[in-house]
Amino acid sequence: MSILDKLNDKQREAAAKIEGALLILAGAGSGKTRTITYRIAHMIDEIGISPYKILAVTFTNKAAKEMKERVESLVGEDAKRVMISTFHSFGLRLLRVYGDRLGYNANFTIYDTDDQKRVAKNIMKDLVVKDKSLKEGLVASIISKLKEDGISPDEYETTEKYNDNGKIVAEVYRRYNSVLKNNNAMDFSDILVNTDRLLDIPDVLDKVQEKFRYIMVDEYQDTNNIQYKIVNKIAKKYGNICVVGDENQSIYGFRGANIQNILDFEKDYPNATVVKLEENYRSTSVILDAANSVIRNNSSARDKKLWTKKTVGEKITVEGCYDGREEAGFVVGEIIKGKAKGAKYKDFTILYRTNAQSRMFEEKLLRENIPYKIFGGMQFYQRAEIKDIVAYLAVINNTTDNLNLARILNVPKRKIGDKTVEKIEDFAKEQNLSLFSALGRANEIAGLSANLKITLLDFYNMMREFIELSEGINVSELFDTIVREIKYSDYLIANYEDYEARKENIEELKNSIVELEKVVENLTLREYLENISLVSATDNLEDEKDYVKLMTIHNSKGLEFPTVFVVGVEEGLFPGSRADFDSNELEEERRLCYVAITRAEDKLYMTYAKSRMMYGNEDWGREPSRFLDEIPKELIERATPVVTEYVPKTEKGSFITERAFKKMITIEDLNKTAKNFPYSVGEKVMHKKFGLGVVKAVNDKKVEINFVDGKREIAMAVAEKFLTKY
Repeated sequence: MSILDKLNDKQREAAAKIEGALLILAGAGSGKTRTITYRIAHMIDEIGISPYKILAVTFTNKAAKEMKERVESLVGEDAKRVMISTFHSFGLRLLRVYGDRLGYNANFTIYDTDDQKRVAKNIMKDLVVKDKSLKEGLVASIISKLKEDGISPDEYETTEKYNDNGKIVAEVYRRYNSVLKNNNAMDFSDILVNTDRLLDIPDVLDKVQEKFRYIMVDEYQDTNNIQYKIVNKIAKKYGNICVVGDENQSIYGFRGANIQNILDFEKDYPNATVVKLEENYRSTSVILDAANSVIRNNSSARDKKLWTKKTVGEKITVEGCYDGREEAGFVVGEIIKGKAKGAKYKDFTILYRTNAQSRMFEEKLLRENIPYKIFGGMQFYQRAEIKDIVAYLAVINNTTDNLNLARILNVPKRKIGDKTVEKIEDFAKEQNLSLFSALGRANEIAGLSANLKITLLDFYNMMREFIELSEGINVSELFDTIVREIKYSDYLIANYEDYEARKENIEELKNSIVELEKVVENLTLREYLENISLVSATDNLEDEKDYVKLMTIHNSKGLEFPTVFVVGVEEGLFPGSRADFDSNELEEERRLCYVAITRAEDKLYMTYAKSRMMYGNEDWGREPSRFLDEIPKELIERATPVVTEYVPKTEKGSFITERAFKKMITIEDLNKTAKNFPYSVGEKVMHKKFGLGVVKAVNDKKVEINFVDGKREIAMAVAEKFLTKY
């Protein structure tokens, strides 16, 4: 009996093919990892190949660890002798041994992102770079991308000869390489670049080829150009290369992944064997038929169709909602109904295209006291960029808030370090002042340079201006002023590689203000801050093991869940607007949709909004995604949601004006007010769970209140226990 007898026919065919080139096209949920690990076990236990001769590379430490553990469960100690690692770990091992051939000793240092920025900053200081938009973080990011694309400083300078900033970047790049070499250091990109350079040295390449005669590459569709060159150089001598992947799940083009690597494998190896793993062990046939129907619209898709022995399953529920808040209400409502039928919270997963979309779902889950966890990211109000701007608002509202003031003193960077803050704090204690008041007397603080005193006074005066402005403009206008005046977008670009996602989060924070302003007339800064303090209170969720999962579709790759909600499936969001101008972008977005659909095991929901808050404005007339049109109608059912009643809107769909809202409070409404109830129609109230609201109607049995997430009816008997007056 062979170890391969536990595999299905196609898995067995793939695992049994050892010599020569092999392409395993593994569809979603088709047992890819199982096939790889059984293949390695078969090579060692049944063919007698030395485990030392096998190299298996993948993309994450988690995937490498799982592969090692599975092989060990099949062959025992021999599994530890197989080189199963990430590309970077493999390259690092080679460089520790052969790095001297490139001028490095074995003790070279690895520079992280912060180290890269510091080196770039020092070089730019020496070059006296005057363009303030050219920040060290951006330059370091460009250098990393150029390295991974195999573009040298001289080559880049040639392409940018008519671009002053391009020439500056080229010179920084050139000096950056020299600094790292002189420091006996490499950055993360250098690990791959220098591994590739090592393999250009004939005797080193020969030794590596002799050591690793059998190469396996997992997730081949995600390889970039450097990774492609590394594995193919090693495999060239013996030709024993097995790559596993799925072109339909190539979703990392923005990171440099080149889908052509897997599409052109048969050109690189004309005699390659191709095995398709099409039997899916995860999803129902309805879900798979939907995924197949969507992906076949891509020109790059091979003739491959997922199928399953599982049941047909429920139809896909597609729901068009009025706006993003109703969408969140619908999704959470379905979770509540599922829980009532015996499901666990952990059975439900919400997938979205961008991190900024999580806010509305988080707020709704919190208000319903449903535990949740963000995977691959932080909860919205815990994200650094959100806490930065909220800290500015908090200090404007309360200048004695020393904690938030300390946070923003050097954000964006003003060369105000910890020692300076300590001196300000000491002065404040001596003079019995708040930290903010101490800033106004910076000239009196001993031990500070003249320039630093000017910086502190400038900050103090700017904050005083914000405080004065806050008394005459609404909260959203104040928000815009702060973000603009402190040049926060420039700060994000300079300091974070994922600055675009962070800017989207800032825009979503603005949306949260505008939404509340539409519900509560004359919204004050204090009211807004108190409202978000309620929705960001998550202490009671920390120890929960049964929770709803939220993540981006990118972070969901490789995972599976019983019930999946794919939200925001609308034009301009999914696919993104760039897809209208770039066919490659559209195909990658469609692959992302395929990945999203195939995460679902039993039940799939897809939702979209007809209007959505974008950049602080309501974007009306949004269209459902073209991907929904690509799913056969017989696979879809339309939901009948429990629609939350929202703040009334005009016939045209826009939110009512303050004047119109006041007109809605009639004499009849006023007469409904219960004699012993302390709040009148039209008054603002704060609810312990639902946040800020406006009383709409009161009678002897209940009170109706408009909150941000809809109208609520609260029993008169308990209303006063949960409400406080504004």
